Amino acid sequence: MTPPADRAVPHVGTQPASRSAWASALHPVLFAAYPVLFLWSQNVAEADPAEVVPPLLLVTGAAAVLTVLLGLVFRDVRRAALALTPIVIGMLVYGHAARVGASLHVPALLQQAAWGTIVVVGVVLAVRLSAARIQRVGLALTRIAAILVAITLVVIVPAQLTGGNAAAATTDGAALATTTSAPRRDVYWFIFDRYGSDRSLELQYGLHNDLTPWLRERGFTVPGSYANYVKTSLSLSTTMQMTHLASMPGLPGPGEHSHAFIYAQIRSSRVARQFKALGYRYVNIGSWWSPTRSSPLADENLHTPGPSEFARSLIEASAVPALLRRAGVTVDARERHWESSVFGLDAALGVQSEPGPKFVFAHILMPHPPYVFAADGTFRTRRASLGVPRETLFADQLSYANSRIRQIIDRLLAVPEAERPIIILQADEGPEMPQYTSTSTTTWDWTRASTEELEIKFGILNAWYVPGDRPVRLYPGQTSINTFPLLFRDYFGLDYDLLPDRVFASRKYNLPYDEIEITDRLPAP
Repeated sequence: MTPPADRAVPHVGTQPASRSAWASALHPVLFAAYPVLFLWSQNVAEADPAEVVPPLLLVTGAAAVLTVLLGLVFRDVRRAALALTPIVIGMLVYGHAARVGASLHVPALLQQAAWGTIVVVGVVLAVRLSAARIQRVGLALTRIAAILVAITLVVIVPAQLTGGNAAAATTDGAALATTTSAPRRDVYWFIFDRYGSDRSLELQYGLHNDLTPWLRERGFTVPGSYANYVKTSLSLSTTMQMTHLASMPGLPGPGEHSHAFIYAQIRSSRVARQFKALGYRYVNIGSWWSPTRSSPLADENLHTPGPSEFARSLIEASAVPALLRRAGVTVDARERHWESSVFGLDAALGVQSEPGPKFVFAHILMPHPPYVFAADGTFRTRRASLGVPRETLFADQLSYANSRIRQIIDRLLAVPEAERPIIILQADEGPEMPQYTSTSTTTWDWTRASTEELEIKFGILNAWYVPGDRPVRLYPGQTSINTFPLLFRDYFGLDYDLLPDRVFASRKYNLPYDEIEITDRLPAP
């Protein structure tokens, strides 16, 4: 049906639309950008811009193209925009709305019917409103969307300006050794996330870990050890840079929230650069966690295929999972955790036959929650986890992790002694106590934590296998920050000094650079 004269506007593709007409048709693009920018603003301390830009361009580009194409159908981009905006908003924020609806006990089918009704209303209004009203409604929606986008940018832009400057300041650029008299054996460094020391696991879960005696039988040394810092990003960045946080050039102030600086330390790992200077290939076996998923220094990056952590969060907040469930396809974010861990364990075995010498870093998110592994390694659904005690869920996940560690160790050592690698099994931190998990971002205060709570959180797995006749002088109380100064000094004969075995907790969970020392409060491990 041809619109009456009072509704006629410039036709898309036949003559140039006025600037105001296009302004009143921008809202689908801005509403598409908003969920991406909002997620970024809520995770500005952790999200990497390189992960944000692709989905931002994808959703805004798709919204722009659909607006133009629908404009050809409606012969008016403004009408197309009004019909499209409810679809865009629904597609990108359905997951958030569904969670709110579920908390109010609104059936999913009713939620989806409501969304469908809104879409139909948008189409009807796009067809029937006069040109003047379409113009006014479109401009109002564009202004609302622009305000929402501006609010997110108020958070994002300053954080990127300060975080970007901080990330640019990495290590001091000191020269790296290029020669060694040591046999250049492969080196495997495994980080099993939140794998506590024997003492930690006993205190938290009442478990007797049978892996430790098994490792000692295979020739491993297992010194009692603590992590230097309370969370993964701080622990890995300082271990990889072989320096304490306070000694890093360009360190942000204690009031800085952004993790950009410490994430940059992980990606610019001095440990990896030292191995590469010695002629090693660097193989990075990443988790789904962005800072270790891939490394720009690596000769080979191995991780599960698919979108980044940021993109997956966007997908999970959208209507895509609900649409897939309607099609009979089950979507569970926990599967990502399961798949990533299995992939990393398999990849560690797969690179054994690759040429060396190679430095292999593998970040395995086990026994880190969520607890998605049955003891035999099969995937444990949410439903199967209901009613199972937390201690049992953890014990099963740990049991499977231990079985895979045994498999990997046996395979790596099943070669002539001259070909055996150096193997370091470590954790970045110990497990979280339920009381810490529930209050870490609000009222938790490490200065008031008990000795046992400190032992649980900071006690870590630390086991070394160093073949040959070049002993590495491991010692009780060694902290993770001395892992590579010790290895480079004793095995490779390089000029590295050990660092003080000091232990720090963050004063507040979201203030990573505001540290308090707790070394003297920890008993000898």
